Amino acid sequence: MTVPACCLLAVLATGVAPRAMRPEKGRLLVATRQLGDPGFSESVVLLVARDDTGVRGVIVNQPTRIRLAAVFPHLAALAHRRDVVWRGGPVLPTAVLALVRAEKAPADSESVFDDVYLLTSRRAFHRALEGHVPRERLRTFAGHAGWTPGQLDDEIARGDWYVVPATADVVFSAAPERVWPKLVERSEGQWTRRPSGRVVDALEVEDAQVQLR
Repeated sequence: MTVPACCLLAVLATGVAPRAMRPEKGRLLVATRQLGDPGFSESVVLLVARDDTGVRGVIVNQPTRIRLAAVFPHLAALAHRRDVVWRGGPVLPTAVLALVRAEKAPADSESVFDDVYLLTSRRAFHRALEGHVPRERLRTFAGHAGWTPGQLDDEIARGDWYVVPATADVVFSAAPERVWPKLVERSEGQWTRRPSGRVVDALEVEDAQVQLR
């Protein structure tokens, strides 16, 4: 297996390879520059589930121009909203998933990380709209990304993805066009210096919080 340049530099600088972060629920996949699949080029995927059937996530940096009101014209709560549909991935592109930021877990939802929840029913989605959850805290995705058991691990080992912690600032960024460039630059080998003077790769610290500024 080819060792990415950033990892090789970390070994040379510290004598220890940075710890690989597992692609678990609540983490982000950042497409590397070498990823050849046009469906995922320059994408950032939030993983929302991992179980015996595989891994599922939604692309969080690809808004469409389609208004949500055009998809659900019968929902009066959307009449005065400007929400758009986001491309979640190539699997079941006619199915809708929704993420919401909330101080406490909404009914019919699953925690993804921190204050970010996946709505798990149509009723929960309608309640979010009728409760006037601002569009800055509600994202609706058409389709999702999915991998069979072992498939994603193989792609990561091949060098197609970086795995980093998720933050709500990234997932709900008001500037989605900046999300991938920022994350891929940091993942490729931005360095931090600890008080001891030891240089380490930013991805070595599993609890590091990625923020867009």
